Amino acid sequence: MSLTAIRPDLAAAQAEAWRRVTALGASLTGAERAAIAQLALAALDDPEPLAPWVSPSQAGREIPVSAAVLSAEVRDAVYRIARHAATLTEGWYDTLIATSIDTFAYVEMVGVIAAVAAVDGFFRASGLERPPLPATVDGAPHGRHPRVEAATLNWVPVAVPADAVAAVVQGLSASPEEMDTVRLLAAAQYIPFDEMGELGWSRGTLSRGEMELVAARLSRARECFY
Repeated sequence: MSLTAIRPDLAAAQAEAWRRVTALGASLTGAERAAIAQLALAALDDPEPLAPWVSPSQAGREIPVSAAVLSAEVRDAVYRIARHAATLTEGWYDTLIATSIDTFAYVEMVGVIAAVAAVDGFFRASGLERPPLPATVDGAPHGRHPRVEAATLNWVPVAVPADAVAAVVQGLSASPEEMDTVRLLAAAQYIPFDEMGELGWSRGTLSRGEMELVAARLSRARECFY
């Protein structure tokens, strides 16, 4: 049996991101965030994934008991974001916001799903057992939101000033805590945000060019717009 050596900074970043998943958010309770995480994992684990245009509620799929704290529309959105992110459209987003969830909660939800997918993807690719989700933190959302405005390339509102950085960097800025988790994971799994402009950057493993080649191939396979 072979052992996989994991860099300490990578293990620490993923453990911290995992801890934050079920913590209290600005718009969502710990129970709601935990339900979103569990639904995202169920979507990623699904051996017979539904087509993007078929929702779990329409298909009568069973859901984790804890997911009952979320509306059917939000449960369906979590499944589609986790499993079929490349199929999302601005029209789909507009309808969801108009009927089922406010923009701040949506951004927070996406942040939770992104963190879950990143950590799960690492353990899946490494052939290691995924850790269980931590215990849910009780209490009410803290309700602290930044000042936001519309952006040129983002569907969601972003923290002011809009368009001061790349669209992909400001995408979750309406939820600073989720944005901080993305920075944490990016620094360990990819490259620190403040080193993006340094084309020769390396942590002593893959070169920057090799990292970008892997990222480009993965983005193409995942049909990533950016």
